[in-house]
Amino acid sequence: MRKIIFGTLLLCLIFSKVSIGQDHEHTKQNPKWDLQLEGMLGFSVGEKFYAVNVGGPSLLLSLNQNLKIGVGAFPSFYVLNGKTGARLGVGPRIDHKRFAFFTPFFHKDTTDEWIWSVGMGYKFHRRN
Repeated sequence: MRKIIFGTLLLCLIFSKVSIGQDHEHTKQNPKWDLQLEGMLGFSVGEKFYAVNVGGPSLLLSLNQNLKIGVGAFPSFYVLNGKTGARLGVGPRIDHKRFAFFTPFFHKDTTDEWIWSVGMGYKFHRRN
């Protein structure tokens, strides 16, 4: 049994080395999709509400090289009626070049209401 497991692992290792060693130039020229790691730091304001937001997970559709639209989560530190706290906001997001425009909605548990704000942020990411 150990010989079968060892042989299978060795065979998988050999095939993975062969596929890694092959030329992937064609896939680099026309990628079908792109996965990037980027961040965002922003500020949003609402009625008696101010928040410093960071870009959390987002689902964005790239319309062209400079424009993306989608929805995202916004972990935030906020000031509401003079009281501070931390809350997660969710809402639409539009990215244009290095700037993000967003409208996070925050749920207030005690009164079961939604607080919204409008914000703008600066995006940073690793360039290829």
